[in-house]
Amino acid sequence: MKYYDDDHKKAIDNIDKIWESLQELNNLAKTKGIVDIFQDNGAKILQQLIYLNFKSLPKREGNDAVDVNGVEWEMKSINIATSASGFSTNHHTNRVIIKKYRKVPWSFAIYDDIDLLEIYVMTPDKLEPLFLHWEKKLETMSHLNNPKISIKYVRENGILVYSEGTMYIDPSSITEDF
Repeated sequence: MKYYDDDHKKAIDNIDKIWESLQELNNLAKTKGIVDIFQDNGAKILQQLIYLNFKSLPKREGNDAVDVNGVEWEMKSINIATSASGFSTNHHTNRVIIKKYRKVPWSFAIYDDIDLLEIYVMTPDKLEPLFLHWEKKLETMSHLNNPKISIKYVRENGILVYSEGTMYIDPSSITEDF
């Protein structure tokens, strides 16, 4: 392909058509409080917010979303097509962060590239063994650098709410006691 030959012009037309759809997606994201679908997994967060029937929380620090019961949630996602070894947490996990994590339910979305495969939800009591393990490690250091939550742990201990096109339960139903 040479610069601005017929093939190049077709490629430009193609990307322009695709980009129009992305602009529509970005406009939808803005209605959900996501400014840019290309920053910080914005498009994936938008998809999860819609599937889970959550609203985005506007602040950058703190929890990620709120459900229909007004309960705040921590949201995590992973792309299994990468070398990621588990769901990321916080690069400076300390006792204060763990205390915050113990107060909210969590959602875990599993992607293969951009294809959403599964979403699990988990109450903090199901994550307590991990929190205790992290606190034990903190006896000898000031913070942990992004401790991971394994996919295996989530699949074994979480509640499956979505799997490849099927919605199973309303995730907010697990927060009625919060």
